[in-house]
Order: sequence, then C-alpha cells, then structure tokens
Amino acid sequence: MTAPRLDLRGLPAPQPMEHIIACLHTLPPGQRLVALTPMYPAPLLPMLEQMGFAWDAQTTADGACLVVCHAADRHLLDAPPAP
Repeated sequence: MTAPRLDLRGLPAPQPMEHIIACLHTLPPGQRLVALTPMYPAPLLPMLEQMGFAWDAQTTADGACLVVCHAADRHLLDAPPAP
C-alpha cells in the first residue's frame, strides 16, 4: 500500500491542518502520511503528538514544508514502512 501523499500548498490556513487531521483519522495501522504544506505547520505539531502521532517536518527551499506523520506506537515504528 502506498503512503497517502497530500499536496496542500495551494490551501489557506487552517485547511492544510484540517486535511492532515482528517486523513490521519483514516490512516491504517503502520502507515505513514506525507503532506506538503504551504509553510511550517507549528500549530499542528503539538496536536499530532496529543493524537498519538510522531512527525518529522522539513522546510523546503521554496518555504513550503514536507511533513511525515505516523503512529507513535513503538511496535509500529519498528515495522518496515509500507511500500
């Protein structure tokens, strides 16, 4: 199964955050979500942690941000990522 990928760069705040949260609610166990947001999503990141998701966020050269989210359960993190 391919990890869901969202390109949310064209959306105004708070729509990118809303789309990411909605997608995470349907994310299968062991799956990762990859999202490209228009800017660094600082308000979203503590929310992800409260929801039980780990994340990595990297700002791109054009000011957007690549965010990868996955369940923070240790056994899921040790599993190989889905192709």
